[in-house]
Amino acid sequence: MSEYVFEMRLRAVVRVRAENEEVAREVVPSVLAPPGGLDISLANENNAAVGWSAIVTEVDFRREEEPRQLELAQLPSGAEPRP
Repeated sequence: MSEYVFEMRLRAVVRVRAENEEVAREVVPSVLAPPGGLDISLANENNAAVGWSAIVTEVDFRREEEPRQLELAQLPSGAEPRP
């Protein structure tokens, strides 16, 4: 089996409820961390269950910019605020 490496550009919109923006910014990196070994193992099991014969061996996220606050008008379609 050969090994392939792919670089993907990701854009995430993280919705946070907090007392203030500073506190909200502090928690954003916690949900954008790369998956651990257990996460990758579960993904591989799910892939095998649907018949995909490929194994993910590693995921590395590189932060290129600080999180910025989006105005409601900038949110992607379908991302309306939740109560």
